[in-house]
Amino acid sequence: MGYNGGMTNSVRVGLLGGLLLAAPLLASAADFKTGDQPSFPSGETIADDLYMAGGSVTSSGTVTGDVVFAGGSIMINGPVSADVLAAGGSVTILSEIAGDVRAAGGQIVISGAVLGDVILGGGQINVSGPRIGGDVLMAGGTIRIDSPVAGDIKIGGGDVYLNSAVTGSVRIEADNVTLGPKAHLMGDFTYGSGKAAALESGAVVAGETTFNERKGSGAKKAAVVAFFSLWMLAKLLMTLVGAFAIGLLLHRFSREVVATAATQPLMEIGRGAVVMIVLPVASVILLATIIGIPFGMLGLLSFIALMIFTSMLAPVVMGSIVHKWVKKPAGYVVDWKTILLGVAIYFLLGLIPFIGWIVVFGAMLLTLGAVVNIKWSALKEWR
Repeated sequence: MGYNGGMTNSVRVGLLGGLLLAAPLLASAADFKTGDQPSFPSGETIADDLYMAGGSVTSSGTVTGDVVFAGGSIMINGPVSADVLAAGGSVTILSEIAGDVRAAGGQIVISGAVLGDVILGGGQINVSGPRIGGDVLMAGGTIRIDSPVAGDIKIGGGDVYLNSAVTGSVRIEADNVTLGPKAHLMGDFTYGSGKAAALESGAVVAGETTFNERKGSGAKKAAVVAFFSLWMLAKLLMTLVGAFAIGLLLHRFSREVVATAATQPLMEIGRGAVVMIVLPVASVILLATIIGIPFGMLGLLSFIALMIFTSMLAPVVMGSIVHKWVKKPAGYVVDWKTILLGVAIYFLLGLIPFIGWIVVFGAMLLTLGAVVNIKWSALKEWR
């Protein structure tokens, strides 16, 4: 089967529209690094975006564009002139970030300055850099903030310790809330907890304080946050393992799916939408008749299996198509590098509300349509 080297603008927009908002992938000069321990050494400069995925990711050089990292552990100790988007078991940022920071991980440490907004979700979060120039949005089991914040703060967690100056308003929902000796809240302070906040000597709240007592709910919220953080990490690992299993074990079939999806993307998206709607509906209708019950059960089980398979294959398709668009090789490539790239993009898109979710759903429809097309063609040949 031949591979179409072209790609329409519609599929580019459909697959990457959400990513453009968080970390643009527009320049062909963008750099990709993958492997067990990918690194970007100090003393070097990338005048564009940097994408890295692997077991242990380290960036010590200067990046003038965005950085998008996914891995078991992530370390950034080189300056970044734009945004940071990272997901991993542990995320550590030691250098100055000129844009926003969005990160998810079991443990997150930020000791460098962030000039934009900070959005974090993790088990343990510690922010102690010189300053945060924008707003802060966090969810975690244990959270400590020692960095001065120029904007507003919104936090949901178990134990929250705030020990810095905050120009904007502060809103916290947590089990335990403590304002440290260096806490100086210039705006309003609103919090919900099972008990009143502890104000250590020197803590100042210049605005209005509002306490919403939550009897018995704090621990539940902390448990929910901790579960969410662990689930996000588990989801990343499951997606990675599933994509590798299908992409490498079913390598030939994966390449055929990629080629089919890229040849007529709009048609495959439409085909996928039809299957996603018709198959479960038809199965439910069959369940309403005695004769059709076995076929209805078979249809529902087939639908569930197809959705699981498609969700694992979609990152493989996405990584191969993005690699083809950016690097422009002769054909579509499916290897461990493109799979890691696809998993990183697929996972990070899932963190972007609405638009990111739409793009992920579109990638699943595209993959589903291509899979059904291939199997239907094989069935017709067998007949």
